[in-house]
Amino acid sequence: NLAWILATHPQAELRNGVEAVRLAERACHLTGRQDLHLLGTLDAAYAEAGRFQEAIQTAHETRALALAAGEHDIANAAQERMALYESGRAFREQ
Repeated sequence: NLAWILATHPQAELRNGVEAVRLAERACHLTGRQDLHLLGTLDAAYAEAGRFQEAIQTAHETRALALAAGEHDIANAAQERMALYESGRAFREQ
């Protein structure tokens, strides 16, 4: 949850992409990259850190796993984030 906040908070002073990536990569490693929410956090963290190619790849991975699991809402959210990353923008919470 902290990684998500550090990656997506609407207030710039509360974001820290490098720390968000560190936390999210560790969480994904510990769960074998099978937790959809953690993968979504990782793609958002990569984008916040300016690592857009990795953000796109991870959002694609999130979407594929979500579709395979029948989690269409998660897949759609990953697709929307991927479009942001492709345009060079990070995801922000509202």
